[in-house]
Amino acid sequence: MPLLGRAKHRLGKALDSGATSGEGTQNLLCAYLATAVLVGLLANALFGLWWLDPVVGLLVAGLAVREGIEAWRGEECGC
Repeated sequence: MPLLGRAKHRLGKALDSGATSGEGTQNLLCAYLATAVLVGLLANALFGLWWLDPVVGLLVAGLAVREGIEAWRGEECGC
């Protein structure tokens, strides 16, 4: 997913396509969420850190909100 997301970002910039860049952002956020779940599960299973998964989830949610605000303002679309 991260490789696909970066490739879509590069392609979106080359084509001046906000939709393609947005797809790349979506792929990167999906990769971040999958990594957060894996880290949270491992931390809970190995070290008993049950609270790490929600904390990382909130950080990823903050990143998603920031990306959404940028998209809402049109900072990525080149309009």
